Amino acid sequence: MPAAAIRSYRAIGAGAILTAVIYQLAKGLGGRGWSTTDYFSYFTILSNLFAAGILLAGALRGPGPRSRTTDLLRGAAVMYMLTTGIVFEVLLSGHKESTPWANAIIHQIMPLVMIADWAIDPPQTELPLRKTLLWLSFPLLYIAYTVTRGAIVNWYPYFFVNPHHAGGYLAVLGGVLAIGVGMIALIGLITWMGNRRRQTRAVSQAAVA
Repeated sequence: MPAAAIRSYRAIGAGAILTAVIYQLAKGLGGRGWSTTDYFSYFTILSNLFAAGILLAGALRGPGPRSRTTDLLRGAAVMYMLTTGIVFEVLLSGHKESTPWANAIIHQIMPLVMIADWAIDPPQTELPLRKTLLWLSFPLLYIAYTVTRGAIVNWYPYFFVNPHHAGGYLAVLGGVLAIGVGMIALIGLITWMGNRRRQTRAVSQAAVA
């Protein structure tokens, strides 16, 4: 795919995320019981904002060599967004949404865009699994923050991290571990896919040369 096309869809993707997030924020501001801190305590919102930053940086940077760190950050965004999409479809899709179009962007469309971007423009260097497993750092910090803050303010962004709804902290731990296993599987898949696509592209470029 031409570099200009890649830069264009990345810019559009970042704009779509920011539009959805800002619209929901503006809609909630001033509403009864609204909390901006709560809003930015959803993994969905944080992962989408991170993905928007990665896409925007890619759109502005343009073609050229990338560092392994840059590709590791891109892969992390892919993993967080796929986690967001899968968890939504499996656990949260039955919940009524006040803004269906924004919900579709942040939960369904953009996870697909991120994995497509990973396939279209794969990492330029080999990504070792020992490095990509570090993508778990943010989700672990997020869970620690969520459970700690929830115990203080008695508010949780998701029912499965709420010990009062899940059936206690052991049930929360079990649910978190199950999601963690799924994340590790995603990391393995995303790492394999990125490395495989990089090798395929290298062979194709060598053949053309």
